[in-house]
Amino acid sequence: MKYNFDKVINRKESNCRKWSNHVLKEKFDLDETAIPMDLADIDFECAPAIKEAIMKRASVGDYSYTFISDEFYESVINWNKRRFNVDIEKEWIKLTFGTVSTLHYIVQAYTKIGEGVLINTPAYDPFAEAIENNNRKLYCSPLKLEDNRYYLDFKDIESQMKTGNIKVYIFCSPQNPSGRVWTKDELYQLSELCLKYNVLLVSDEIHRDVVFKGDKFISLWNAHPEIQRTSIICVSPNKGFNLGGLKTSYVLAQNKEVREILLEQLKSNSITSPNVFAIPAITAAYDHGEEWLDEMGEYVYGNFEIVYDFFRNNIPEAKVMESDSSFLAWIDVRGLFKNEDEAKSFFKAANVTMVVGSYFVQDGEGFIRLNIGCPRNTLNEALNRIKHTYETLYCK
Repeated sequence: MKYNFDKVINRKESNCRKWSNHVLKEKFDLDETAIPMDLADIDFECAPAIKEAIMKRASVGDYSYTFISDEFYESVINWNKRRFNVDIEKEWIKLTFGTVSTLHYIVQAYTKIGEGVLINTPAYDPFAEAIENNNRKLYCSPLKLEDNRYYLDFKDIESQMKTGNIKVYIFCSPQNPSGRVWTKDELYQLSELCLKYNVLLVSDEIHRDVVFKGDKFISLWNAHPEIQRTSIICVSPNKGFNLGGLKTSYVLAQNKEVREILLEQLKSNSITSPNVFAIPAITAAYDHGEEWLDEMGEYVYGNFEIVYDFFRNNIPEAKVMESDSSFLAWIDVRGLFKNEDEAKSFFKAANVTMVVGSYFVQDGEGFIRLNIGCPRNTLNEALNRIKHTYETLYCK
């Protein structure tokens, strides 16, 4: 590999939330020796092109209000075409301050108090927060678990659209926490239902930059010829390129009427000039970071293979779901722990953090999520701690 993903950087020096001694103590009652595998960011040094672009911008010595340059739009258009075969135009792109806050704005813009928003569960908890914090009604359609893989329940989705007052469907593609990449046929069926029941389909595609084994990620807009007119795509370089601290993402809205409703909502929330380092970071990532991203994805897939083998050979009661994307391992631990309290106690004893399945709104109980986007030394040390704890507690 051209890039060194084995390099361990001291993220405590950057005031990183995941590695913060204060957070480890307050949230998990662990000390500074703990290995955090909870928060969804990666532990690799960022792509050199991004670092160089930010340092160049910082050297100017002017950090006042800025604007969105044509260079940004060109980078976004070219990246979406080159990487995902999605044709977009400048007018369809709107830079926002992070996907989570954008979901709040979308819920505010396209629904009224008391109206419904649908999600699939288990789901990233801020999906539900964006709905419930704005006094909208949360509808959940559980994913079907078959042979340790998730599938959409189209009958249940249609039943909820038919009987509920659902105006918006927030859909995760690829899916978090499982890393499931949806097929074109699945996306087509989903689009058909949204068109049939006049539901705005919001596709969160922030994990799409890291996809394994040649699995072809299909963007929503390439799945159905009519879905562009009644959908929004949420995009971010934050997961693949680890830019979460810049609070930067963007949305794609082709339909002018749909787009103007969102722009009015953003205006009412005073979403104005971007983070001063955001534009140079994104353009550097998209224009010069593709090789780094591909190698990072290859490295993380190697981490998954290590994790698959580790649990299969050492803790077979835990079933790791095969992931198509990203750096988050979703593990069925119902055969190992009686409840989540036991799971928490186990990982506390191992001095490793994770996310319990109940965090993911509903239908995640009995699972845990481990972030394995880290150097091999870190991963192997965490797995050794888990193995030692398992042997101490369960192999007497």
